[in-house]
Amino acid sequence: MNIFKIILSLALFGLLTYSFTSSNGPKPKVYRDTVYRFPPKVKINTPSVSSAKPKTPEAIKKKIETAEEDRIISITSTITRFKVKKSAQKLYAYFADTFKVFRISLGANPVGHKTTQGDNKTPEGTYYISYKNPKSRGYKSLKISYPNESDKQKAKQLKVNPGGDIFIHGLWWAEQDPKNHWKDNWTRGCVALNNQEIEEIFTHTECNTQITILP
Repeated sequence: MNIFKIILSLALFGLLTYSFTSSNGPKPKVYRDTVYRFPPKVKINTPSVSSAKPKTPEAIKKKIETAEEDRIISITSTITRFKVKKSAQKLYAYFADTFKVFRISLGANPVGHKTTQGDNKTPEGTYYISYKNPKSRGYKSLKISYPNESDKQKAKQLKVNPGGDIFIHGLWWAEQDPKNHWKDNWTRGCVALNNQEIEEIFTHTECNTQITILP
C-alpha cells in the first residue's frame, strides 16, 4: 500500500512538472531553414490601355525623302549661276537663296572633256552663257561659251578642231518622251532638258551667267 502511494505521488509530481515547464519554460528553437516560405510574387506587366487611335498604314509608313530633282519648286527670279554634274546627269539652276534641279541628257559619249569636233562629248570647266536663241532646233537654247582660251590652246597642241555649238536646249524630235528623254545621252555634246524646263530656264537667264560643268 505504501509502494502504491509512492508511485502515485511520483506520477502526480511528474505531471505537475511537465505542465509548469510547457507553459512557462523556454520554447523549442525553430530554425529558419525549416520554415516554408512562399515564392516571391512576380509582377506581371500588363499592357496599359491607351485611348489613342491605332496608327493608319500611312502613319506607320517610313518617311521617304524627296529627291532633289523632284522638289516642287519654281524659278521666281533671275538665275545667278548654273552647275552641271555630268556623272549624275543633273543641272542645278541657282536663284535667290535656293536652287532647282533638272535631269538632263548629255553628249552620246559623255565621259571626259570635249577636245575635238564630233567627239560627242560635253565639255568640262567654267564657261558662261554667250547668247540666247528663242527659235533654235531644240525649241529654245542658251549658248555655252565653249571653246574658251584653254580649250583652243589644247586643240592647237593636238592639231585638232575643238568644235563648238554647245548649248543648253530642249528636245529635238516630237516623239521624244519629255519625262524620260534623260535616260539616254542623245545629244552631240549639249545639255538637254524637255521643252517645259528650257522654257523656264530661258525666261530667267541673262547673258554672261556663269555655268560650271563638272565630270
